[in-house]
Amino acid sequence: MKESDRKFEKLLKEAVCSYHKEEMDALPSEEELQDIQLSDDFYRKMDGLVKKQKRRWQYRFVRYGAVAASFLLFTFGTVGAAAYALMGAENFKAFFKKHAKEYHVADSAVMDLEQLTDMAVTTAGTVYEDDNIRLDLKGLIKSGNRFSMIVEGTLKQQDQIVTAGGPQEEHAYGFLNTDVNAEQDLMASGTYYYQEDDKSLASNQFVYVTNYSAEAGFDSDQYEFTFEDFGYYQEDGTEDEAESTDDEVSAYSASEDSGILENPISICSGTWKFTVDMDQAKDISYKKVCDQTVSDGEDDVKINRIVLSPMGCSIYITLPQSQKDSGKYFDNVHIRLKNGSLLSEEYYEMGIADCELSGDDEAADAVKVSRELDFDFRVPIDISQVKAIEIFGESIEVEACK
Repeated sequence: MKESDRKFEKLLKEAVCSYHKEEMDALPSEEELQDIQLSDDFYRKMDGLVKKQKRRWQYRFVRYGAVAASFLLFTFGTVGAAAYALMGAENFKAFFKKHAKEYHVADSAVMDLEQLTDMAVTTAGTVYEDDNIRLDLKGLIKSGNRFSMIVEGTLKQQDQIVTAGGPQEEHAYGFLNTDVNAEQDLMASGTYYYQEDDKSLASNQFVYVTNYSAEAGFDSDQYEFTFEDFGYYQEDGTEDEAESTDDEVSAYSASEDSGILENPISICSGTWKFTVDMDQAKDISYKKVCDQTVSDGEDDVKINRIVLSPMGCSIYITLPQSQKDSGKYFDNVHIRLKNGSLLSEEYYEMGIADCELSGDDEAADAVKVSRELDFDFRVPIDISQVKAIEIFGESIEVEACK
């Protein structure tokens, strides 16, 4: 990562944290809120908004810009399940080899691509196709509490991703809504690649690489995903709203309260439900229940659990409700390797998301909040080379072995 990029990220992080603090300080006090009587209609409306926006809100915690995930799985053909898994693993290897060069980690001894063969799920090779879109699942790998997926999409009725009435930047486009029937909170991060990123893609094609993590993991045999619409988001309240046409219509009704929600505009509409079989993947991961307390300099932070896998590391913590500054964790949580060095920032993207409290902590949720510190590795690493997780100077050793 260039020094100019690091400086920009630092300034951006400081600006976001400062803005967030100002917004929180401007909110009414608890005493003032208790004096306000709200109608039942208001509560029904807000409940609907929260349900619709829950996952989009969670993704905003991801440091480098996360997007909703999509899972595209219709199995057909004559190729066996083992062959599909092998194909998916090879697609992931090719993907990581390419991006390892971009992040200047291609020659690193920490990266290990061969383990992807054991982590591959046999659902790879699945295709969904109708008159408007083709979705091809190129690879699906699972380990520990997370899985990753590569999806290639083609908009069949369009010559290019960008539309005349929409944003003129390809990366403003993506899937508008997804849902998963997992009975747990999820954290997601993802990246779109278009022709400007990969010259092998046509102007109406994209590749979507996404990562999911869940504290309880993904141990069920199957998961069902609902995937809706491809398009972009337009801020409510703008004077030049996109006009509805046969090919470009709003995926959802805009919020009645201007500014609460962005207005989703679909350029390829549809709703698809897919079933994912989480079979045969080898669990290459290390899990540790910590129940350890460290100090962040102001408050005590309880480290509940650590899950380390080749694709990332999740650290589940409980901290005081009054602790609003998440930005400090980006600079004070590290992965220490056995050779004595820290895993450098070129290897990962870091995010923070709120989680649900449980057990004794749930009873104290008026004063505590649970969060997941998430490292998404840009390339799969050999976790047997990891020595410890360091949090605010405290070292928590791990003994991962492959």
